[in-house]
This record gives sequence, C-alpha cells and structure tokens, in this order.
Amino acid sequence: MDFYQYILIGFSSILVLGTFLPALRLTHWVYRNFDYVRVQVLALLIIVLILGLIFLNQLPYSLTIPYFLLIGLSIYFQISIIFPYLPNKRKQSNTVTSSFKVSIISSNVYQDNNKYSRFLKLIENKRPNIVFTLETNKDWEDALTSIEKWYPNSLKIAKENTYGMHFYTDLEVISTKEHYFISEERPAIEAILKDNDGNEFVFWGIHPPPPSPTELPTSKQKDAELITLAQLIQKSTKRTIVVGDFNNVCWSRIAKLFGKISGLKDARLNNGILGTFPVKPAFLRFPIDLLFHSHGIHIHTFTTLADIGSDHLPLFTEFHIDASKTSKENEISTSSKNEADTIIDKGIKANKVEEADH
Repeated sequence: MDFYQYILIGFSSILVLGTFLPALRLTHWVYRNFDYVRVQVLALLIIVLILGLIFLNQLPYSLTIPYFLLIGLSIYFQISIIFPYLPNKRKQSNTVTSSFKVSIISSNVYQDNNKYSRFLKLIENKRPNIVFTLETNKDWEDALTSIEKWYPNSLKIAKENTYGMHFYTDLEVISTKEHYFISEERPAIEAILKDNDGNEFVFWGIHPPPPSPTELPTSKQKDAELITLAQLIQKSTKRTIVVGDFNNVCWSRIAKLFGKISGLKDARLNNGILGTFPVKPAFLRFPIDLLFHSHGIHIHTFTTLADIGSDHLPLFTEFHIDASKTSKENEISTSSKNEADTIIDKGIKANKVEEADH
C-alpha cells in the first residue's frame, strides 16, 4: 500500500472507533467527547467513504470489503442517533389553547466576556418573560442591574468559579430556591411560577460540570447532578421546564436517561440540532445547552440567538401551557432506578475524591 492509503485507513479507523466508543459507557473525557461531535464525525465518515472509493479500489477485496462495511455501518449508526433531532414539521404541533405564551432567554454568557452591552441589547429587543444566565459573576451581576426595571423578581447567585447563575422574571413568583446536588460549588435554581393565565409551572436552571482535560477527568459528577435532578422531577406532578448548559449533548445516553427518569421531553426532538457550542468555528458546534419540558407544555419557538461574545450561543424559547393536560408522577422501571442510583453514588464518590485532592 502507498503511504496515503495507510493514512486514509488509519484516520478512518479512528472515526469508526469514535462512532462506537461512547456506547461502552466509559466516563473518561477522551471517550465521552466523541459523543459530542457525532455530526462532524458523520461528515468525515462520508468524506472517507468517497476517498476510499477513489483511492482504495485497487486493494484486495479482503481489505476493502471490511473497510467499506465498517464505514457504512458507522454512517448508519450515526444517522440513526442524529435523525430524531432533525426538523420534522409533520410531528410538530402548534395548536394554541392558551392566550399567553411564556418566553425564555437562557445563556451561558462566559464569565470573562465583558461585552455586556450585546447581551443587554438582546434582552431589550426580545423582552422575554424569563432571563436565565450561566457563568455570571459579580461583574455580570452589576451589568445586569439595568434589566431589573423590567424584571421585578430575581434570584442571584454570583460566583467567580464559572458556576454563577442569575434568574430574572416578570411572571408571578410563588417561590424560588437554590439547590446544591453533590457539590457546594455548583448551584441549581428552582422557581415555581405562574403564567398570566394563572397556570403554575416549575422552572429549573442547571449547569453541571463538563468532562474535559481542564475541568474534571470523567463525566461522573455531571451525570450524577443531572440524574439527581431527574429523580426530583420524577416525584413531582407539576408541569416542569428545565434549561441550562447541560455540558451534555441531547442524544447522549445520560440525556436520554434524564428524560426517561424525569418524564420530560427534549425540545430538540423534531425541532433541529441547533448547536450552541463553540460559537466559532460554526462547523464544530454541538448542542449542549438543552431544554426539557413536561406533558402539557407546548414549544412554539426554539432557536439560537446572535453571538454575544460568549463561547455559547443563547437559546430563545416560547411555549404555552395547556391547562387541559395535567402531569402525573412518572413511573420508572427497577432497572432504570438502579442505574440512576449507581450513577449518583459514583458521582458523589468522585466529588469527594476531587475535594480531597484540593
């Protein structure tokens, strides 16, 4: 074989491995990160398939047949995972049974981003009912004071560790609460609200830690925080919406388990992939800023907004509550409950190790 054929086969092997490695449930960031870039890996698989047809056609069938079978299987596997999140207008319902829509801007603003005016202008133009920010420290809190004339109700948790969050709303607030699931360093926000038609619902804002070489070596803490929240929601009969930087792609095993245990639906299903991170380069974006909602909450608009100088794009959502549809406690299987308990236990242990090391 020629050198370029070795390179092509070697690179193709990495793509095939990257396609199936996340299915092994390994938690180290090296393996988990392949889950984030499935769209990009799919594009590369198609490219190496074409290159293989051009440059490997003179090789023995004993080599080319396994090559094309593995590439074809990998392409099929990636498409099967991504396909449910592609836009499908036939499965979208826009029936309005409420006179009032609730709108949300949720944004990881990037703590070191000082282009405050971009985000403030975005809020002024959209005037959503709820503003939820992530990575907001005291400087961001000071910058956001200008929107308080529109939002009389707020919960502010300024932190300098990139896990600060701020919540503002012009809706009626029944209660707000800070939560700390497995670490005192990473908050979550719970707010029980009423829309202008008097429909009550629960808003959750979350930001679990990412698995990465600069953060945590595994996804154990992230997974545990998400599943802890899912278990809380599972026991509730209130209509619920959860938004935030999940540091988890929508098609991942944990995101699906989160939906299964909580009984919530991923807003991206049939609505589009809508990558939010990184902002640049655009072709590398993947969807980690997620939104889940319960039965009786109908999404009308779900889209990304303009670049505000952060490494994430903001999300804008409009929904209405169908008062005729009530939520009920979600029942889960014993196997799912056992899996959830194991994930939480591993996350708590990993967090204790991290705290001991620091």
